[in-house]
Amino acid sequence: MAFAAPLALIAGIAGAGISAYGTAEAGQAQANAANYNAAVAANNATIANNNAAYSVAAGQEATSTQSRKNAAVSGKIKATQAASGVDVNTGSAVDVQKSQRETGELDSETVLNNSELQAYGYRSQATGFQATSQLETEEAEQAPIGADLSAAGGLLGSASSLGLKWSQLGNTGTTATT
Repeated sequence: MAFAAPLALIAGIAGAGISAYGTAEAGQAQANAANYNAAVAANNATIANNNAAYSVAAGQEATSTQSRKNAAVSGKIKATQAASGVDVNTGSAVDVQKSQRETGELDSETVLNNSELQAYGYRSQATGFQATSQLETEEAEQAPIGADLSAAGGLLGSASSLGLKWSQLGNTGTTATT
């Protein structure tokens, strides 16, 4: 069994090398996954920003439509008052018209405010996606470094263990036990 000790030493060296290679590959796989996640988050941020812009544009159009509806209602009120023989330029007729205009303005402002709130939500979402993208990018940069350091530590630990076993073999002339 004199040849068993050198074979065990060779197997230990090979095992340490394979383990180090596996650690480095795992780090690269982690980096690849982080790069993918960063790209997905960046795309999601772009989509959220686009949704914010669409929300603002749709809100402005809806506000414009609401303003036209309000003008039509105001005109209808004034025409109805005039058709009823009411003086449309005095008294409660003016108050009714004013109240309608104010209510219409509030409706239009509410439509615009709702679209701006929705856009704010999309922008906040985009900010979160951008932060995630940056974090994932940083992870992708650091994963191979961490894996390389871990692999180097594993190799050094294995070398130390194998060196100790080699030294025990040389001193006793027998196989080392663990």
